[in-house]
Amino acid sequence: MTRLVFSAATLVALAHALEDAFLHGTLHVVAAAISVAAAVAALAAFPRLRPGLRAALAFGFGALAVVNGALHVRHMDANGFDLGHASGVLVLAAGVVLIGVAVWIPWQHRGEGSWKSRSAAVPLAVLASLFVLGPVILGIADSHKFRDSIGAAPDAAYETVRFPAADGVELAGWYRPTSNGSTVLLAHGGGSDREGSVAHARMLARHGYGVLLYDARGAGESDGRQNSYGWGWTRDIEGALDFLAARPEVDRERIGALGLSTGADALLEIAAERPDLGAVVTDGAAAGSFEDWRRLRGTEIGLPPGWLMFKTIEVMTSSSPGRALEDQVARIDSPLLLISAGTEEEQQFNVLYEEASGGHAEHWSLPTAHHTAAIREVASAYERKVVGFFDQAL
Repeated sequence: MTRLVFSAATLVALAHALEDAFLHGTLHVVAAAISVAAAVAALAAFPRLRPGLRAALAFGFGALAVVNGALHVRHMDANGFDLGHASGVLVLAAGVVLIGVAVWIPWQHRGEGSWKSRSAAVPLAVLASLFVLGPVILGIADSHKFRDSIGAAPDAAYETVRFPAADGVELAGWYRPTSNGSTVLLAHGGGSDREGSVAHARMLARHGYGVLLYDARGAGESDGRQNSYGWGWTRDIEGALDFLAARPEVDRERIGALGLSTGADALLEIAAERPDLGAVVTDGAAAGSFEDWRRLRGTEIGLPPGWLMFKTIEVMTSSSPGRALEDQVARIDSPLLLISAGTEEEQQFNVLYEEASGGHAEHWSLPTAHHTAAIREVASAYERKVVGFFDQAL
């Protein structure tokens, strides 16, 4: 009976994984192949494994299914019923069943086996969760941050625009023309959309700057695949810069950019390749890839799970990270202001990038502010610093 329940729940989870891989405008062949291989291997091995390993297998599959299903259910709760996400309810239920199987098996076989094997089970389970299951779950969660609906533009001065990224993906955004001759492109953070940079647009518009804020690929009303680490976002920024350069009212010599979190990472990656960026502000830049983390941390115990998390994101999104940001910062010629706040790691990354710039970049550290929240938490100082930087550079 346990085998039958495990098989049925696993097949439900597999069907949902294939739906995720091939429907919803995506095509993730590698993710689909891994899902099929893992499910077939698990179904074949389950009856042959010892009780402890069967329980671990059921728990691992169950935890992955619960996380995946919960993300779909959360999306429907926030945005209303969506047939494309309805199977998330089924996979969530399948995950709960699999975890139930994982609990039932040890109870069913209680008292069996040696005390040594039972004693070793707990620390082994903890290590497996920390170094394997946890990173995979984080990778799945990161690659399943679904779109939210976009509200109205900040005011009537903004027009809704659409333009292609450098690779042809169609992007959507809001554009407000300049009144002081300079224009700033705004790149929002991972898991967000253009609405995440509205406060910065309003701040700049108050000082006469033109602004372009848009949804990165896979977010808001833009086409493409979502990736909250910004892999592929450099092509979005290239398309946004080309859009601005084609506007008759835009002075090509006075275009700047401000990026938040993942948008900041993407700007650091592309600024070295785009001399038409007259000034760059990054707020909350950190790691855009595993290599960035390795550069900062060196060899440490957290590297293997970190590698697995990033590799999971690669598989789930069929995308790859860009170049190491430290190398890219060293090649940036445009005036560069690095803003760090929030975690100690964020400050450390920006110190690393400041050093990589060879003194070319300025690092403004705000240790008491939260990640990308300085515009609200130290509003006056933030406005003076950022606007003053753009005033001087553009």
